Amino acid sequence: MLESIIKNEIDFFHDKSILEDGVEFIGLINKEGRIESALCKNEINLTEERKEMFLMQFRLQSSMQRDYDDEFGPVSHTITERENSIFVSIPIVSHTVLAIMKKNIDPTVAINKIKIAIRSFENRNKELFVQKSGQT
Repeated sequence: MLESIIKNEIDFFHDKSILEDGVEFIGLINKEGRIESALCKNEINLTEERKEMFLMQFRLQSSMQRDYDDEFGPVSHTITERENSIFVSIPIVSHTVLAIMKKNIDPTVAINKIKIAIRSFENRNKELFVQKSGQT
């Protein structure tokens, strides 16, 4: 099993057990659409240019959904189901968590585990998120 960890500025995915629930890739995308931290069994199979566009698309979608938070409440998560994979995006402050999962699983277990990891990470790094969310 190929397993890799990308750590840049933020060490978000210290718990590798998330990969046990059918998750192939999980990454923390910043407001510029760049990966800050990732954990994966399999890399995203795209050229660097297409991968960058792919990640920016998820970040832009997350950002645009916030425009309607006053009317409908904040987005908890978004699930996109494709022929071969399930994509889950979870907005958090100035970032988006993207998880790519196997098609044949129920994403609920992994989503709940990711949300627990998010709460734990936010509690450990409140200053970082407050500082980053204030940047423009």
